[in-house]
Amino acid sequence: MLTSSFSVTEWWIAAIVSGIALAVAVQSMVTTRKDKLKAVLLPLAGAAFLVLSSAARGYEGETPLMLFTATMLGLTATRIIFARYLRRQLDLVRSGQPMKELTALQTVVFFVTFTAVVAAIAVFL
Repeated sequence: MLTSSFSVTEWWIAAIVSGIALAVAVQSMVTTRKDKLKAVLLPLAGAAFLVLSSAARGYEGETPLMLFTATMLGLTATRIIFARYLRRQLDLVRSGQPMKELTALQTVVFFVTFTAVVAAIAVFL
């Protein structure tokens, strides 16, 4: 593990940076100005859930922060991996056409990719 020597403070920093990375990655997928704020709410909602869940269950330490960081980095990496596909979909929306619906195979590929990315990140965290 690359982060085995991280303190709780360093995990908080990693969680904040990974949340900002996801917010930036999601911003590029927003098609309207009014939805820009909604896009930032995703990592903020995850952070709020992390804090409330940890407080309710009495978790202390770095485990919730590691999970949050791995998830945020996983979503960010998955956004980068599927950039070409998402760009084509956004081009359709911006030209006034509807997005193409995901096929079952595309959905499976997305979830398998996301799972593999998060697992890989978890191994290295």
